Amino acid sequence: MNMQIVIQTLSRWYNLESRDLPWRRTRDLYCIWVSEIILQQTRVVQGLAYYERFIAQLPDIQSLASAQEGEVLKLWQGLGYYSRARNLHKAAKMVVDELGGVFPSTFQDIQRLPGVGLYTAAAIASFAFGEKVPAIDGNVKRVGARFFGLTDEIQSQRFLKKLFPLLQDAMAFADANEFNQAMIELGATLCSPTQPKCEICPLESTCIARLQHLQKQLPVVQKKQKPVNKYFYFVDFRCGDHHAIVRRSDTGIWSHLHEFPLYEGDGEHLELSDIMKEWGLVEKIVIEGVKTIKHQLTHQTIHAKCWYLCLPDNKFVQKDGWMWLDREAILLLPLHRLMEKMIKFT
Repeated sequence: MNMQIVIQTLSRWYNLESRDLPWRRTRDLYCIWVSEIILQQTRVVQGLAYYERFIAQLPDIQSLASAQEGEVLKLWQGLGYYSRARNLHKAAKMVVDELGGVFPSTFQDIQRLPGVGLYTAAAIASFAFGEKVPAIDGNVKRVGARFFGLTDEIQSQRFLKKLFPLLQDAMAFADANEFNQAMIELGATLCSPTQPKCEICPLESTCIARLQHLQKQLPVVQKKQKPVNKYFYFVDFRCGDHHAIVRRSDTGIWSHLHEFPLYEGDGEHLELSDIMKEWGLVEKIVIEGVKTIKHQLTHQTIHAKCWYLCLPDNKFVQKDGWMWLDREAILLLPLHRLMEKMIKFT
């Protein structure tokens, strides 16, 4: 296999067929960094609008560092995996406060930023600075497994240790930015998990999986564990045009986001009276409605139930951490997706 010819073929394909994405039109490392964090666990079609809105409101690292966390979380609302936004904010503060406003410029140094792992560091280093280091995401793992015929489980360290040097050797013949972008693009558009479009792939004549008819066997993927069931019970207390809202703690996937008062149960048979007793509430209430929602996360299936209650005028329940806000004020807060679904019914 003449790797130089392979790289030239891949490059021609990329320049002719790749999607026109805004972060590919720039070497601005801030834009590249934000796009890479957004695209962790997020499809391009969903992340594009978030990227454009984020860059419009926080156009540089200084504006991100000086923003309030709530502003950053609000811009992230609906994307999920909110630790990405919190780490992005922490990293911006670190660059401005500790590094004199100078973003790290090497693969090794970029990894020291909060929320930046091997792939993200390699992507920024190669896209913004041209460093010849492979950016290996899920797409590149799949392409690499098939092209090189790697039979180790795709998420294993053994697999990564084999793929990394193979790609690094190939990069000797390529522009680092273009090579990594092309490999990612190939996996995202042609070398799909179940229906690879081998007949139009630029690497079909040299891909081991294609030549040996192993497209369905490669990559080797471990079966995913079934999501864990969780049961959440929310109560929307309304008094006049105000609702009780709480801010989540520092831990968990939705930390620092806002929601109706929540009771987390072990099963699906709790009644409203049980929850009211747990909270020590005996106020007279009117039940205006109830809603059940199934909310799917990567590793959890949340079975949520929300009661909509009306308290007598001026009978606000006073509990630690509860805020009483009107609908407009609530919608300005950073909310998780499940809360968004529930508040639409109020």
